Parts: sequence; structure tokens; C-alpha cells
Amino acid sequence: MLNLRNEWMKLIRKRSAIILMILSALFPLVVGPGIQALQNKFSFTAFDGESFPLVILSLAVSFYLPLLLALAVSDMFSGEQEQKTLAFILVRPISRLKVYSSKVAATGIYLLILLLIVCTTSLLTGAIWLENFTFQGLLIAIAAFLLSWFPLMAIGLLIIFFVQWFGSSSRALTFSILLYLVMMAVTYLFPTIARWLPAYDSDWYQRWINTGMSSILAGRALYLLSWSALLFTLGYYKFSKKEY
Repeated sequence: MLNLRNEWMKLIRKRSAIILMILSALFPLVVGPGIQALQNKFSFTAFDGESFPLVILSLAVSFYLPLLLALAVSDMFSGEQEQKTLAFILVRPISRLKVYSSKVAATGIYLLILLLIVCTTSLLTGAIWLENFTFQGLLIAIAAFLLSWFPLMAIGLLIIFFVQWFGSSSRALTFSILLYLVMMAVTYLFPTIARWLPAYDSDWYQRWINTGMSSILAGRALYLLSWSALLFTLGYYKFSKKEY
């Protein structure tokens, strides 16, 4: 898809995207030696090579990656509207559905690459600095990072829908962050209501690791898929009707 390549190149050529990818790679590499030094100093083991990637993933899916998603989506939609560049794309001989789909696909690829970067560096850190790094732990970590793409992408589609109501990337980013914080608060304070929100599945990978395939997980996967399809459709409807 020609426009997908165009959207992807615009995304990764931004200085902020490159810096955030580098920071994503450095974070586990910096944290690992620090944890090992503390464990050696106090003669205790809180994290080992097998659990360390999952600890980093828990922090990433709860705080770090949703913020990066909000930043990328805000620039891709509200930012381009603010800079008047989106209007030039829409005059090209390409349908709005293809433009919208390519932006969503670029977001998904960006999210997957961020997950793989954090996964790779956390595995390297666990293997080099921490004890009890096993092949089984490596496979579990890779599976956990890949599984985390699904609920994070559902959150990304929710953000994509809402940022289109803003003509400024800064306002869109602020709203997206507040929206995610509200969803996280609801998850802890009102778990029954939270089941209807994608942020409830931030520990999606843990359920798969603990229980494996089950009817409950299959039903939740179907719900997330339906949620994503609904948000994609609503987001495209807003994109198709909006004047740029």
C-alpha cells in the first residue's frame, strides 16, 4: 500500500519518534544493572533474568506505551490537521478509507516495533546482568510482549477516534492522556465497569501465561476484536465526514 509507506515514513522521520525509540531501548539496559547492584548489595533477589522482562512489560503497558501511542496518534491526525498537511493528502487520487486505514496500520506497526525494542533490550539485560535466565523464560517473554499488542491497539483505536474531535495536537494529546488516566482509575475503583474498557486488559499477557487458552480468554479476545472493529468503523466515519 503506497500510502502506508508514506504514513510510516512521516512517522519515523520525526525526531520525537526516533528519540522515544532510543529511550525505549535504553530503559531496560539502564534499569537492569541497577537492580543487580542493589540485589548484590543487600543480598536478596527481587527480580531474576526470567521475571525481569515481564516487570518491564508491566511498566510499559501500564504507563509508557499508551503515552507514546497518544503522542503518535495526536501528531498523525490532529497535528496534520493543525499544520494543514492532511488537506493536501486528501486531494490525492486515493480514498479516505485508504488514507485512514494506512494511518491506523502505521500506528499498529509503530506499536509493534516499540514492543519488540523493549522486549529485545529487556531480554538482553536479563541474560547479561541477572541470574536464572532460561530459554523457557525467553519464550514466555516474547509471547507476553506480542500478546500485549492486542489490547494496546484497542486503546490506540479509541484514542484515534477521540483525537479527531480536536484541531490541535497539544489539546488532543492532553485529552488522550486524561482519558487513559480516567480509564486506569476506573479499572482500580470500579472493576465491574472497567470490564467494558480496553484498559482493563493491560494485564492481558498475565492471564494467558497463568491460565492458557480458556473460554473466558476466548470470550475476552472476541470482545476486544469487536471493540476494535467498532472503534475502527466509528473513527473512519468521523474521518470521512470531517472537513479539513
